Amino acid sequence: MNKNSIKSYKQLLKINQHLAYYEYTLSLLFWDDRVCMNPKSAKYRGKQISILTEYIHKTRTSKKYSKLIESIDLDDFEKFSPEWVNFKWWKFEYERNKKIPPKLLAKLYELIPVSIQAWEKAKEQKKYKIFSPYLSKIIELNKEMIQKWGYKEEPYEALTIGYEIDITPSQINSIFEPLHKTLKQLISRGKYILQSPVDLKKIPFDQQKLEHFCKYLVKKISGLDIRLDTTSHPFATTILPYDVRITTRYNNLEGAIFGTLHELGHALYDYYLPQEEYFGQPISSSISLSIHESQSRFFENVIGRSLAFWELFYQDLKQYVPDLQNIPLEKFVLSANKISMQPIRIEADEFTYNLHIILRFNLERKIFNEGVKVEELPELWNTMFEEYFGYRPANDSVGILQDIHWAESLFGYFPTYTLGNIISAQILNTIQKHINLYEEVKKGNFQIIIQFLKENLYSLGKKYTTSEVVKKITNEEINSNHLISYLNSKISFIEQNLSMI
Repeated sequence: MNKNSIKSYKQLLKINQHLAYYEYTLSLLFWDDRVCMNPKSAKYRGKQISILTEYIHKTRTSKKYSKLIESIDLDDFEKFSPEWVNFKWWKFEYERNKKIPPKLLAKLYELIPVSIQAWEKAKEQKKYKIFSPYLSKIIELNKEMIQKWGYKEEPYEALTIGYEIDITPSQINSIFEPLHKTLKQLISRGKYILQSPVDLKKIPFDQQKLEHFCKYLVKKISGLDIRLDTTSHPFATTILPYDVRITTRYNNLEGAIFGTLHELGHALYDYYLPQEEYFGQPISSSISLSIHESQSRFFENVIGRSLAFWELFYQDLKQYVPDLQNIPLEKFVLSANKISMQPIRIEADEFTYNLHIILRFNLERKIFNEGVKVEELPELWNTMFEEYFGYRPANDSVGILQDIHWAESLFGYFPTYTLGNIISAQILNTIQKHINLYEEVKKGNFQIIIQFLKENLYSLGKKYTTSEVVKKITNEEINSNHLISYLNSKISFIEQNLSMI
């Protein structure tokens, strides 16, 4: 590498490390907004976020930054070296960012906190019309950005590429289609056991005690002091290296526990990224949301809903939730693995969850590829939901308003959930070749599992793309075969325990 390239790279590194502190500050602002901010401050928080976002965007699209990017060739670096990885992502983000005027981005980020408040009010009152004007503005702003970004196959691709650089909507569709067909068969096979022996969502509990149990789980599994707070829509975020925070909600017993495990999976991934060594650099970042979701679903479902997990923790849980005292372990686990065609995605079982995602993926393609109008969305949602689930949602709150993501302008985001489920099953298949996973879970040896993930995934940072890392870890392309096999084993478990119903 020539001296000019070395000099330009070092300047880019310094700029991005400086901007990383602003980005972490944004994480803190978003966390505070969702956890403890006075709602009256929303418009000021929106302005605060937009100012920081605009500054970051302007810096990364400035003439100085542009000259630095253009003075370096990716081939100047050894492939997969930290410098190669960093510059590859800096260049990708620069070329994407420079097409979006800072004022357009600021307008969007200023709108989001107000949009979230409108969504919360609309959801509470079950009135889509309260939220629709804000959704309309967000969609129009996204359409403006699509036109500026451009695309090869379809407009929606310009949005999904922000989450998965090397998986197009048409490829996602080809991965989802066989899964969709198989899910229908599996659900049909399990229809006679749709009703679980116990409805865990109706088990009475003391919220303070359940909070203590959830915090106990987090500590016991991770061995870390990870902050856990309450919010309306659970999430995980990194405030600074080693300061990862998670949230859950205590609407019901099942949602609180498994929501906590889900966010813990996210937090573990973030905590063990190589951020101390490569602070402020792409190589210290997570690969993608699909990989992130593979970790959250791995801890929530693959581990958290297993018999082995509850053989370890069920007696502890009963101390915090006395109403479980007369419910046998097997009945509890069977209930946690029920099949239910209920309408809420984040409370859905493992079988129907992916139907929720496939519905949203297909609906978002209609919004951006076919120009479906905002006022048409509730009816379209209900019609598609009936086709997938066999009934129409009772109201907008449990229908089109149930997710916060559109209020946050996260279009193209939903497919990563099912891709994450698919990848988690592929990783499970690989881990089991090296570790007797459920025996280790039963013994509480979570560090053995975490160590495997650290060595084979977390420590890689953003060295590879999603497709590349899946191939590296599993020696396979992304496919739903192992998820289908995993779900088949769940059906067999339910069938073998029918006597518990």
